[in-house]
Amino acid sequence: MRFFDGRNYRINKVLLSCVGQWPYQTNRSSNAIIIIMVSLAGTQFIAKICGLFSIDNADVFIDSFSPLIVDLACGVKLITCILKATEIKALFNQIQSDWQLLTTPSYIKVLNNYAQNGRTFTIIYASVFYSALILFMLIPLQPLLLGPSSNDTSRPALLHQVEYYIDMEKYYFPILIHGYITAVICVSIAIAADTMYVIVVQHVCGLFMIIGQQLENAIKEDNIEINFKPSITDDKPYGNIISSIRAHKRALRFASLIEATFSPMFLVVAGFNMVIISMTGVTAVSNMDKPEEFFRQITFSCALLVHLFFESFQAHRLIDHSTYIHTSLINLAWYETSFRTRKLLIFMLMKTREPCVLTAGKMFVISMDTFSTIVRTSVSYFTMLRSMQ
Repeated sequence: MRFFDGRNYRINKVLLSCVGQWPYQTNRSSNAIIIIMVSLAGTQFIAKICGLFSIDNADVFIDSFSPLIVDLACGVKLITCILKATEIKALFNQIQSDWQLLTTPSYIKVLNNYAQNGRTFTIIYASVFYSALILFMLIPLQPLLLGPSSNDTSRPALLHQVEYYIDMEKYYFPILIHGYITAVICVSIAIAADTMYVIVVQHVCGLFMIIGQQLENAIKEDNIEINFKPSITDDKPYGNIISSIRAHKRALRFASLIEATFSPMFLVVAGFNMVIISMTGVTAVSNMDKPEEFFRQITFSCALLVHLFFESFQAHRLIDHSTYIHTSLINLAWYETSFRTRKLLIFMLMKTREPCVLTAGKMFVISMDTFSTIVRTSVSYFTMLRSMQ
């Protein structure tokens, strides 16, 4: 759709289209992309599982098991996008509809600022992950670029421990390329899904900000004599509050749709993140005598922390912006309104008392507190795994 070809959403459209998850692309192109990705990533996933059976070292096993969990997490993101295609399309439809409904220049500016924030977050997120991926993929090429040492007779390094049950040295480059393609696919899926989540959360934050400003401007008159029982047609604050309530219901429906789309994924990915961060930390410490391997694991861990931080940060912004509406109502000059308007304000105060939140499978709220809890838990698991070595 042409609306999403604009500057604010073009990057997200390209990312989602590349993994076959853009809501408005044809079923034929989407299915073709999904089949190709699943075929390439699935065969690599099987090869990684087979590679685990040939490992007799605990450190190597942990190092090889982490990529499997990452693949599973990316698979969960892809499955979520496929199963929630209807909800995702509804989210994008409402984004376009909200832009078309707004007519006030100041409110359009607010929504545009939040859309630009989403674009900025998308660029930063994609840059961090693709940069980490490039650094991760350069490790196997180091001996080829610098030249192997004279005493090095071992098989060249691969991205992961894999087993194809063929001559690995003879088919080294096809296997390496297969690993590279799979890594790009998995990272692209994660970036596309996560940045889509970012832009929809930014959009609803913009809606809450606009509603808060509408409430602040709901009572414009400052008269000494106040008519407490005007007619409905003459009661402008009443009409403004009614308009804000309708906008608030629309924003809440949008937030509920985000929750229904991403909540199950958050629960699975949060658990995977704790395990992976702990495992990569153990592997990094175990390879401190190998700078290139230590650097690779640290890069991997930092990328996971950025991923977890972005999800928690966006959810926390949603909490803050939904709370802003309640604050605007409290600061409203209710004593200058009619009796019917005051009744509406009481109900709206009750409705906005609890902030709008995103959860992980309805089990816990996603926020910055959750981020710190997951990090602390990961450190605990890291300590346990280190003590078992």
